[in-house]
Amino acid sequence: KKEEGGDAAMRDGEKDKREPEPGQILIPSRYYAYRSDGGRYPLSAMADFAAENGFSGVDLSLDRFDTTDDGLPGTLEAFRRRLAARGLTMPACHLPFYMPSPDDANAMRRFTGEQTAALRTAAGLGVRIAVIHPIVRHGSRQSPAGGTGEDAWLRENIACLTPLRELAARTGVTLAVENMAGRPDPDAPGETVYGTRAAHIAALADALDCGICWDFGHAHITGADSPGVSLAAVGRRLALVHIHDNDGMTDSHALPGEGSIDWDAAMAGLRAVGYTGCMDMELKSSDLPDDRQLRALHAAQALAAARRLCRMCAGR
Repeated sequence: KKEEGGDAAMRDGEKDKREPEPGQILIPSRYYAYRSDGGRYPLSAMADFAAENGFSGVDLSLDRFDTTDDGLPGTLEAFRRRLAARGLTMPACHLPFYMPSPDDANAMRRFTGEQTAALRTAAGLGVRIAVIHPIVRHGSRQSPAGGTGEDAWLRENIACLTPLRELAARTGVTLAVENMAGRPDPDAPGETVYGTRAAHIAALADALDCGICWDFGHAHITGADSPGVSLAAVGRRLALVHIHDNDGMTDSHALPGEGSIDWDAAMAGLRAVGYTGCMDMELKSSDLPDDRQLRALHAAQALAAARRLCRMCAGR
């Protein structure tokens, strides 16, 4: 039995849009959220901006909200209604990911509580895919307490993420674990930060029986495998892709074509595994000016790049 709120997408006679349609082009809600003075645009402005600039829908950035706020579900329901009124969907979200040290038990309890609240909120909004980061010590090869190596990391992740996976299953949401970015360490050849390799993510998704979100920018920084090899490893569980570019060193979330990712190879890899899901344009906008026309120009470039990648993915 699904928990209350899991089927909340069918409202007011609207079509149930929980299953993302093939070829949808998404933009994160944080893309049009912050002004240069540190203030925030209202969510209604984000809905209007996404619609006016041709996007299919929005990826809800739940990492940017206090998910334990009792008033948040109502605020986000109003946002969902504004999107629907403009003909847009909200098929995906990103759960909170500003992770404390996994060795701080109290902080981790608060963090997992925020993630749980976010997942319940997403389910109530009819979100279909919820992206989550694996449990990692960012920038560190330190092993979890009680073990060493990838097996220890896998056990820790299974223990931490299984309750969220079970909640997702009860509420009709696909939990999708995302690959992380981590440069090879010249002083430790052959060692990698957990969560940066396709093999890590595939093993974790298999253990949890969940989906995978493949982030092309993160994979490019890691630089371990070609897109084809990585996507072949995760393909059957691929639920979503994050699209952005970089120079292989900095996670800059730039427009496709502004970095050094081989997008021909990336889209060929998606085509080989039969991916027909959304193109989630996870682009940085915090350094854009407040000028709406300039932001619209950047959005137009993002949309054109996404459409080009969709054609390449389809082999056209």
